[in-house]
Amino acid sequence: MTSLMRRVKLEGAFNFRDLGGYQTISGQTSRWGFLYRSDDLFRLSERDCDQLNKLSIRTIVDLRTATEADLRGRPPLEKLNADYFQSSLIDISADHGLALGETASDYVFQRYQQILLEGAANVAGVFRRLIEPDALPGVFHCAVGKDRTGLVAALALEVLGVRREQILEDYAMTALSIGAMLAWLDDNVPELASNIRQLPKIVMSSDPANLDRLLDWLSVTYGGSRCYLESIGINSSELDRFIHLLVE
Repeated sequence: MTSLMRRVKLEGAFNFRDLGGYQTISGQTSRWGFLYRSDDLFRLSERDCDQLNKLSIRTIVDLRTATEADLRGRPPLEKLNADYFQSSLIDISADHGLALGETASDYVFQRYQQILLEGAANVAGVFRRLIEPDALPGVFHCAVGKDRTGLVAALALEVLGVRREQILEDYAMTALSIGAMLAWLDDNVPELASNIRQLPKIVMSSDPANLDRLLDWLSVTYGGSRCYLESIGINSSELDRFIHLLVE
C-alpha cells in the first residue's frame, strides 16, 4: 500500500491519513475507513467538510492545548457531523535549545517520554473516547500531525498488532506533507511559516529512528503499548473492544 493511496486529499489539511490496511502479526488487517490521523483541521474548506461527512467521521479528538486551539482555531464543527473532544497531551512550549548541540539526538525521544509519562491521564482519555460505542469512524490530530498524533497512532497500531516496520513507516510519512503545509502557511500565515523554518531541523523531522527508540523503551519499561495503556487505566476488555472494532 503506497502512502499516496493511504492519504486523504484535502484542501485545508495536508497530513490526513487512513490507518487501515496494515497487516497485523496475526495475519489480520487493520480496518479501512475507521480511524484516521491528521494535522490541524481549522483550515478545512467547505468541500473538505463535505468529504469528512462522506467518510462518516463521528469523532474528532484534538490533541492540542486549549491555548493552541484558541489561537489557531478549531475545526468548523457547524459544518461537520462529528463530536469534538479536546485532550491536550502536553504543553508544546518546549525549550528548543535542547534540540541543538550534544542534546539534539535525545530531544525527540525525551519529548515523547514526557508525553507518555506526564500526559498519561490524557492519553488514556483519548483511547477511552475512541473505544466508546459509536465513536468511530474517528480522527485524532494535533498541529503538524507528527509528534502527539504520531505517538497516539503508534500506540494504536501496536495494540492492534501491526508490525514494527509498518508503524515506523506510518510515522515517517509525515515528511511528505511538510512542504505543502509550509506553502499554505507562506500564503496565509507567513510569520508562522518563518518561525517554523527557523526551528532546529530535528524538531520538524519525522525520523523513524526516534519512534523506534521510544517503542523499545515502552517494551522494556512496560512490556509494550498494550501494557502501557493498561498501566494508565485502560482495562483489558476496553482494549479487546478496540481491537475488535479495528481489525478484520
